[in-house]
Amino acid sequence: MVREMILLGLCLTTGVASVLAADPGATKATLSITGLHCPPCTRTVESSVRGVKGVRSISVDWSTKSAKVEFDEQAISAQQVASAIVGTPHMMGGGLKYGSWLSLNVPDLKDETAAKTAREALGKVPGVANVAPFVAQHTVSVQFGGEGKATTTDLIAALKKAGLDAKTY
Repeated sequence: MVREMILLGLCLTTGVASVLAADPGATKATLSITGLHCPPCTRTVESSVRGVKGVRSISVDWSTKSAKVEFDEQAISAQQVASAIVGTPHMMGGGLKYGSWLSLNVPDLKDETAAKTAREALGKVPGVANVAPFVAQHTVSVQFGGEGKATTTDLIAALKKAGLDAKTY
Protein backbone atom coordinates (compact mmCIF):
# COMPACT_ATOMS: atom_id res chain seq x y z
CA MET A 1 0.00 0.00 0.00
CA VAL A 2 2.79 2.42 0.90
CA ARG A 3 4.66 1.58 -2.35
CA GLU A 4 1.50 2.28 -4.39
CA MET A 5 1.05 5.61 -2.61
CA ILE A 6 4.67 6.56 -3.27
CA LEU A 7 4.35 5.56 -6.91
CA LEU A 8 1.10 7.51 -7.20
CA GLY A 9 2.80 10.55 -5.68
CA LEU A 10 5.71 10.22 -8.13
CA CYS A 11 3.28 9.91 -11.01
CA LEU A 12 1.32 12.96 -9.96
CA THR A 13 4.37 15.14 -9.33
CA THR A 14 6.92 14.00 -11.91
CA GLY A 15 5.07 12.00 -14.52
CA VAL A 16 4.82 8.38 -15.54
CA ALA A 17 8.33 8.28 -17.02
CA SER A 18 9.74 8.83 -13.54
CA VAL A 19 7.69 5.95 -12.18
CA LEU A 20 9.05 3.69 -14.90
CA ALA A 21 12.59 4.85 -14.18
CA ALA A 22 12.08 3.95 -10.51
CA ASP A 23 11.07 0.43 -11.56
CA PRO A 24 13.32 -0.56 -14.47
CA GLY A 25 11.56 -3.91 -14.92
CA ALA A 26 8.24 -2.25 -15.73
CA THR A 27 7.17 -1.73 -19.32
CA LYS A 28 3.87 -0.05 -20.10
CA ALA A 29 2.53 -0.59 -23.58
CA THR A 30 -0.65 -0.22 -25.60
CA LEU A 31 -1.80 -3.02 -27.87
CA SER A 32 -4.68 -2.75 -30.32
CA ILE A 33 -6.84 -5.86 -30.14
CA THR A 34 -8.79 -7.31 -33.03
CA GLY A 35 -11.63 -9.79 -32.64
CA LEU A 36 -13.39 -8.02 -29.76
CA HIS A 37 -17.04 -8.60 -30.66
CA CYS A 38 -18.72 -7.50 -27.44
CA PRO A 39 -17.87 -5.92 -24.08
CA PRO A 40 -17.55 -9.31 -22.31
CA CYS A 41 -14.66 -10.13 -24.69
CA THR A 42 -12.61 -7.55 -22.78
CA ARG A 43 -12.94 -9.56 -19.57
CA THR A 44 -12.01 -12.77 -21.41
CA VAL A 45 -8.75 -11.25 -22.67
CA GLU A 46 -7.98 -9.56 -19.35
CA SER A 47 -8.54 -12.76 -17.39
CA SER A 48 -6.40 -14.83 -19.75
CA VAL A 49 -3.45 -12.44 -19.95
CA ARG A 50 -3.53 -11.39 -16.29
CA GLY A 51 -2.54 -14.95 -15.36
CA VAL A 52 0.62 -14.93 -17.50
CA LYS A 53 3.91 -14.79 -15.58
CA GLY A 54 5.48 -11.35 -15.90
CA VAL A 55 2.24 -9.50 -16.65
CA ARG A 56 1.58 -7.05 -13.84
CA SER A 57 -1.68 -5.58 -15.10
CA ILE A 58 -3.92 -5.39 -18.12
CA SER A 59 -6.94 -3.25 -18.85
CA VAL A 60 -8.84 -3.77 -22.09
CA ASP A 61 -10.99 -0.87 -23.31
CA TRP A 62 -13.97 -1.96 -25.40
CA SER A 63 -14.53 1.48 -26.93
CA THR A 64 -10.95 1.84 -28.26
CA LYS A 65 -10.37 -1.89 -28.83
CA SER A 66 -7.04 -1.58 -27.06
CA ALA A 67 -5.26 -2.89 -24.00
CA LYS A 68 -2.99 -1.06 -21.61
CA VAL A 69 -0.54 -3.65 -20.34
CA GLU A 70 2.17 -3.33 -17.73
CA PHE A 71 4.70 -6.16 -17.75
CA ASP A 72 8.23 -7.09 -16.75
CA GLU A 73 10.33 -7.53 -19.90
CA GLN A 74 12.89 -9.40 -17.79
CA ALA A 75 10.26 -12.15 -17.51
CA ILE A 76 8.15 -11.75 -20.66
CA SER A 77 8.77 -9.96 -23.96
CA ALA A 78 6.32 -7.72 -25.78
CA GLN A 79 6.03 -10.44 -28.43
CA GLN A 80 5.07 -12.98 -25.77
CA VAL A 81 2.45 -10.61 -24.34
CA ALA A 82 0.98 -10.23 -27.84
CA SER A 83 1.07 -14.03 -28.25
CA ALA A 84 -0.81 -14.43 -24.97
CA ILE A 85 -3.58 -12.22 -26.36
CA VAL A 86 -3.64 -14.11 -29.67
CA GLY A 87 -3.66 -17.42 -27.78
CA THR A 88 -6.68 -16.49 -25.65
CA PRO A 89 -9.58 -18.78 -26.58
CA HIS A 90 -12.31 -16.61 -28.10
CA MET A 91 -15.38 -16.49 -25.91
CA MET A 92 -17.64 -17.04 -28.93
CA GLY A 93 -15.75 -20.21 -29.90
CA GLY A 94 -15.66 -21.49 -33.41
CA GLY A 95 -12.88 -20.24 -35.62
CA LEU A 96 -12.88 -16.78 -34.05
CA LYS A 97 -9.59 -15.43 -32.76
CA TYR A 98 -8.22 -12.37 -31.02
CA GLY A 99 -5.30 -10.52 -32.55
CA SER A 100 -2.94 -7.86 -31.30
CA TRP A 101 -0.71 -5.05 -32.56
CA LEU A 102 1.80 -3.24 -30.33
CA SER A 103 1.65 0.55 -30.72
CA LEU A 104 4.71 2.80 -30.59
CA ASN A 105 4.72 6.58 -30.48
CA VAL A 106 7.15 7.91 -33.12
CA PRO A 107 7.09 11.74 -33.03
CA ASP A 108 9.31 12.04 -36.13
CA LEU A 109 6.90 9.97 -38.24
CA LYS A 110 5.77 12.97 -40.27
CA ASP A 111 5.82 11.80 -43.88
CA GLU A 112 5.91 8.76 -46.14
CA THR A 113 9.72 8.74 -46.19
CA ALA A 114 9.80 8.33 -42.40
CA ALA A 115 7.04 5.71 -42.65
CA LYS A 116 9.12 3.72 -45.14
CA THR A 117 12.17 4.01 -42.86
CA ALA A 118 10.15 2.75 -39.87
CA ARG A 119 8.65 -0.11 -41.88
CA GLU A 120 12.07 -1.24 -43.11
CA ALA A 121 13.79 -0.91 -39.71
CA LEU A 122 11.12 -2.79 -37.79
CA GLY A 123 10.75 -5.39 -40.52
CA LYS A 124 14.32 -6.50 -39.78
CA VAL A 125 13.58 -7.25 -36.11
CA PRO A 126 13.21 -11.03 -35.63
CA GLY A 127 9.63 -11.88 -34.72
CA VAL A 128 8.02 -8.90 -36.45
CA ALA A 129 5.46 -10.05 -39.04
CA ASN A 130 3.80 -6.77 -40.07
CA VAL A 131 4.42 -3.06 -39.60
CA ALA A 132 1.73 -0.41 -40.07
CA PRO A 133 2.85 3.23 -39.87
CA PHE A 134 0.19 5.87 -39.22
CA VAL A 135 1.75 9.20 -40.22
CA ALA A 136 -1.13 11.43 -39.10
CA GLN A 137 -1.02 9.90 -35.60
CA HIS A 138 2.81 9.64 -35.43
CA THR A 139 2.31 5.99 -34.53
CA VAL A 140 3.65 2.66 -35.74
CA SER A 141 1.83 -0.59 -35.00
CA VAL A 142 3.70 -3.88 -34.98
CA GLN A 143 2.18 -7.32 -35.37
CA PHE A 144 4.31 -10.21 -34.21
CA GLY A 145 4.38 -13.63 -35.78
CA GLY A 146 5.28 -17.12 -34.71
CA GLU A 147 8.02 -17.83 -32.24
CA GLY A 148 10.24 -15.17 -30.79
CA LYS A 149 10.94 -12.83 -27.94
CA ALA A 150 11.08 -9.37 -29.50
CA THR A 151 10.99 -6.69 -26.82
CA THR A 152 9.92 -3.07 -26.88
CA THR A 153 13.61 -2.29 -26.35
CA ASP A 154 14.46 -4.19 -29.57
CA LEU A 155 11.83 -2.26 -31.52
CA ILE A 156 12.78 1.14 -30.13
CA ALA A 157 16.49 0.43 -30.74
CA ALA A 158 15.80 -0.54 -34.37
CA LEU A 159 13.94 2.72 -34.93
CA LYS A 160 16.67 4.70 -33.14
CA LYS A 161 19.33 3.12 -35.37
CA ALA A 162 17.24 4.25 -38.38
CA GLY A 163 17.13 7.82 -37.00
CA LEU A 164 13.65 7.74 -35.46
CA ASP A 165 12.97 8.20 -31.76
CA ALA A 166 10.15 6.09 -30.33
CA LYS A 167 8.53 5.12 -27.07
CA THR A 168 5.71 2.97 -25.83
CA TYR A 169 2.40 4.47 -24.79
